[in-house]
Amino acid sequence: MTIEFRHVRYFIAVAEELNFGRAAVRLNMAQPPLSVQIRDLERELGVKLFERTGKGATLTQEGAVFLLEARQICDQVSRARHAVHQATAGELGHLRVAGIPFAFMEVLPLVIPRFREENPHVLIDLREAGTQESFDSLRTGAMDIAFVRQGEPAAGLEVLPLLTGRFELIVPRGHRLARDRPVDIVELASEPLVMTSRQISPYYYDRTLSAMTAVGITPHTVVEATSIQAQLGYVASGMGVSLVPASAKLMHSKHIEWVPLKQAIVMTEVAAVWASGPTPQVLDNFLKIVHEECVGDRAPARPARTA
Repeated sequence: MTIEFRHVRYFIAVAEELNFGRAAVRLNMAQPPLSVQIRDLERELGVKLFERTGKGATLTQEGAVFLLEARQICDQVSRARHAVHQATAGELGHLRVAGIPFAFMEVLPLVIPRFREENPHVLIDLREAGTQESFDSLRTGAMDIAFVRQGEPAAGLEVLPLLTGRFELIVPRGHRLARDRPVDIVELASEPLVMTSRQISPYYYDRTLSAMTAVGITPHTVVEATSIQAQLGYVASGMGVSLVPASAKLMHSKHIEWVPLKQAIVMTEVAAVWASGPTPQVLDNFLKIVHEECVGDRAPARPARTA
């Protein structure tokens, strides 16, 4: 015979009542089957757990020891049941979040503290990652959600734009285009251009390219950077000029000058992205806070979860 959880429950009831009849009533079962179950348990353990008396039963020394262990088993099962219910409600688990540096500065501070306060038993794993790297991680299941530059649909992913901003021109200090009045993109036709690599951020690269081809010029790209920080560094070093989101002003450099553009070119600076399909409750809870803190009244209603 294999000892099952019901044997533990039956034993505890008899041990606490010290009477098979009262224990049977407590368990909502007949007394004879209860007596059979206890005898089976004693046979499996190879010890006598109770001394039967005319008025009921008393625990043997072995029974007293087994009672301590049995109560621990019940407590552990109760904790496990509670943990499962917490996980189902999204109150327990693990959430893996990736993001570009700008998201860490401007978006995640609005979301993470509140989520941690409301979900103290969820472990959050934060990792800095570029847009394309985040896409790959989401599609393989290595990440649950990412905050990246992406303003267009992406295969197999849900995209929720959060923050938008305008492009501005950055030039080395003292450059001929460093002036107070706005610059027309056409004036960049002869300028060496620093761009973010398409392998790092396809959306950002394509948005920059389309802004230039829209006015009939082909960019003369001299270097492709792996991050906006690197873009600023290349420009500061005199390698060329670059179109960057206005949020990059947070990374100030005295070797760069910012010049407004005549054209109002808007791009998505940060979007929340996650894998298409059913989402775990812990991610739903996180997305609810993202909507409330970053989107507000513009937030589309999320469909109700079904059992």
